[in-house]
Amino acid sequence: MAISSGTSTTRRQGGKEELRASILKTYLLRIRAERGEQAVRDLLARAGVDAWQVESERGWLSMETARRALAEVAEILGQEGLRHRGSWAIHSEALGTHVRMLRVAKEPLDAYRYLAQNAKETTRVATWELEELPPPQRHAMAARLTYRPRTDNIDELPESLDLDGEALMSAAREGEIAAIPVIWGLPEATVTRESAPLTPADPTVYKVQWSSVASSGVTEKIPAPILGASVGALGLGLVVSVAAQNGIVGAALAVVGGGLGYGAGILHQRMDRERAERTFERNRIAALERGLELRGDLTSMQGDLTGAVLGGKYRIGRKLGSGGIGVVYAAEHTTLGHEVAVKVLRGAAARDGSEIARLRREAYIQVSIEHPNVVRVYDLDQMPDGSIYLVMERLVGKSLADKLSRENVIAPGLAIPVFIQVCRALYAAHKKNIVHRDLKPGNIFLSDDGAVKVLDFGMGKLTTAEALTQQGYTLGTPEYMAPEQCIGGAVEARTDLYAFGVLMYEALTGELPINSANRRDLLDLHQRMIPPPMRMRRPDLPIPEALDLLIMRCLKKRASERPRSALDLEEGLANIDLTGLPISYPVGTGRKSAAKAPRTRPVEMSTEASIETPPRVELPEE
Repeated sequence: MAISSGTSTTRRQGGKEELRASILKTYLLRIRAERGEQAVRDLLARAGVDAWQVESERGWLSMETARRALAEVAEILGQEGLRHRGSWAIHSEALGTHVRMLRVAKEPLDAYRYLAQNAKETTRVATWELEELPPPQRHAMAARLTYRPRTDNIDELPESLDLDGEALMSAAREGEIAAIPVIWGLPEATVTRESAPLTPADPTVYKVQWSSVASSGVTEKIPAPILGASVGALGLGLVVSVAAQNGIVGAALAVVGGGLGYGAGILHQRMDRERAERTFERNRIAALERGLELRGDLTSMQGDLTGAVLGGKYRIGRKLGSGGIGVVYAAEHTTLGHEVAVKVLRGAAARDGSEIARLRREAYIQVSIEHPNVVRVYDLDQMPDGSIYLVMERLVGKSLADKLSRENVIAPGLAIPVFIQVCRALYAAHKKNIVHRDLKPGNIFLSDDGAVKVLDFGMGKLTTAEALTQQGYTLGTPEYMAPEQCIGGAVEARTDLYAFGVLMYEALTGELPINSANRRDLLDLHQRMIPPPMRMRRPDLPIPEALDLLIMRCLKKRASERPRSALDLEEGLANIDLTGLPISYPVGTGRKSAAKAPRTRPVEMSTEASIETPPRVELPEE
């Protein structure tokens, strides 16, 4: 929190180290933001606390010190301020005590279980007990938490209960347990104190209720699918009945409207769960980063590696690209002299099991494919500090995304040979039962020697067995996701062909076939919207009719209606006569409209030349 230590002339800390400093951290962060650094220093001085004691939320305080400090906090924020931490609970400087919990918790109930099983991580004077309760209503969860003072040191307990001090401590505990759902982007839990202690050895019982991760966000009493069905049926049936004065037709259409509304409700629930998982993943990574920072590991792990020799054989050269989870360097094999690219995980990702597993998975998949149109992987190893790095072939050229960013469109005479090479890479992967799941222009690399490489199989899925399932990731980039992928359905080889169809459409027209600034709308549009053919979208460009028909076939909503395989798609592309087709357009040929359509950002993306958009990034919702 970077609080400079002030001179304290009042009481100093006394007693044992009994409570984590996290009991104060969120409140001090809020006061600093609202009233300034000096207000925090003054508060700590009045409570007799040195700044270093609360600099790390993983430090320890005595009960006496914590009570004095909470009393000062309550003077500023009030006891309701103690009970409601709000978004301050997920401030990047307040997550250091949650690292272990966030490694195992998938939903708030898991976090409450962890609290009960690992109470000693936050308190040395009490235990937590959990009783799971039946859900009080749809899309809600409930539990009973009992805070029980330890009696193995009963001789050290005070003879009588400090009612004012206990009220402050209880309010802070309520704030702690109410804030847990916020980690998933949910509202704070409702906490009710069911029993209060009469003596220092008595327990305090809290009832906790919170929204489930699958909550629709509309109402907790009516499920979103039923609500959607009801509204759809009522609205469509009423409109038709009034307009056409035909009750039978109105009733029939009410059934149709109900079905559509029910489907919309299901999709709404799915989007809510995905949003919660993204929020959780962002906070999990932030907690890992904070944990490394508190251990002093983060700075050293993010240093520039230029000039270093990894594994005794790869001399690191210039940096090619970087992002939130890693860095890509040019490197040279010290013995053989050939150039390679080295992808290094850094920061929290370098210590996070899921990211390490994903990098290992990428290496395994790309080695197993062995195809000239898939980037080759040579090595996977660890640095002395435990960081993982991946050694790949060094590519010279640019990604298709880079080319489109400068030229907006590519001519069919150049595009078709590029697309054919992509088909060959996909077919080689699909024969191994591997689905890429994130095909997009940034993952297509155009080498200067004419070769086309498909990159980043880090999110690839083995269709025969899911070797790595990590909740919290939203796999894919929304603009390119097939309908079955948008709703979390099973993916297959033809899922990649849909994404490839979107990619080809964009490359040839300069415009995405389906787009929206709202991610939820975008995923919904991929379910039902049929885009116009490319020749209709860009009648000013010489796009062959056969190419247009082939790409529109890739964009069919039903996977069974798409090309049977990447090999079939390749054959269709190869049959298109290239005679007279331009391989480039005049300078200035670009989008039909002057302004580019808004685009949502990808959930995850990593290429040989760059690693962009780490998991902690949240897609815009509205």
